[in-house]
Amino acid sequence: MYNSPMRNKRILCSLIVLLTGCTAVEPTAPVESSPETPESASLVTGSEYETYRSCYEQSALGKNYTAAVRRVYDMRFGEEAISVYDLDGVLEKDAETMHLTQHINADGMQSEIEGWYDGSRLYMTYNTVTYYEDMSSANVEEVMLVPVEPVWIAESDIETITETERNDTITFELILTQDAAEKLFRTRYDIYGLDAYENYHVNQGVITQIFYEGNVLTSEEALFRCGVTSGGIDVDVTAETRVGWLKQNTTSVVLSDAQAEEFAGYVHYSDIDTATISDADVTEDYAEDSTIATFKKRLISRLNYTLMDDGTYETDFNETESYRIDFSNSLFIYSNRTSRYVYNWRGNQGGFGDACSIDFDTGKATDGCDESVLEQMTNVRDYFLMELYYCGLSLDDLKAEQ
Repeated sequence: MYNSPMRNKRILCSLIVLLTGCTAVEPTAPVESSPETPESASLVTGSEYETYRSCYEQSALGKNYTAAVRRVYDMRFGEEAISVYDLDGVLEKDAETMHLTQHINADGMQSEIEGWYDGSRLYMTYNTVTYYEDMSSANVEEVMLVPVEPVWIAESDIETITETERNDTITFELILTQDAAEKLFRTRYDIYGLDAYENYHVNQGVITQIFYEGNVLTSEEALFRCGVTSGGIDVDVTAETRVGWLKQNTTSVVLSDAQAEEFAGYVHYSDIDTATISDADVTEDYAEDSTIATFKKRLISRLNYTLMDDGTYETDFNETESYRIDFSNSLFIYSNRTSRYVYNWRGNQGGFGDACSIDFDTGKATDGCDESVLEQMTNVRDYFLMELYYCGLSLDDLKAEQ
């Protein structure tokens, strides 16, 4: 796995320092299970696995997509439980052009990162420090610190599989065998090399994937529970990652001439004094006690929304378009000149005026809705999902509280 030397010094040490100091080993490249069923006997048989195989094989991401990622490491030292690493970010990929953002809280140290990739070079702003690195597009995806390409799980690596269908979605919960969980965590998900510590063991590995209409993979979650011993103390570690894919085949990333001129002034990362990197100019970005409170806070701190006198949150997207969020009625409102589209996240429904609406759970729309209006209502729902993603949250997080 690619690791930027600059990022290693600042970010990657912050987790392991709580154990025995900055001794993280260089992780190996991800190794995914083979799509071919091995000769070894499988613990899973039946239609669930065949449905999973069919869904996965039809769900290629393509060259254009937006991926929202989350990574959390929680540790328990006896009775004391602490979250020592929390990352969320968004990667917009348009073939060989990309844009990424990351927000990181590593043991109280906050970092804000933004990067633009032009097909050969990544231009980064790390808090207030700017620099560039030459790398491949695959390296850029690894910079996200959460795998953005979906994982394939072979039949022989699954202990149990649970298939759940709800409206137009199919969810597969894959509980891994002990050996598969250990291997997959070590090679794909553990960027810190916990296997270098004494008494390292993986107790559980669970992969959850959700497919829309059986052929569009929309999200993947990984949960691993493991443990190590450090300084004679047993440490239980829970490592979780989440990635959600949006705007597949429609994501567009364009670097302007003004940006190119600005990037020309960036220096190579090796020429930067890392001691100049500071948290002083980073807005306090910690999560609040609830999803809604966190969302409201980050709408202002991350996305420049304004809290209005009526309690709604509003931002002008450009000269003709604006977003407004009405939490009291669970509404996201998109306005473009005189047109007004509404998305209700509680009911997962979109609307345009009084005559046109759609239920996104069932796909049923009002008779006579123009196709362009239906398409725009879907776009508006995606606009709202992007606002959540940029705040490190998901629609499931929001709906779970209401």
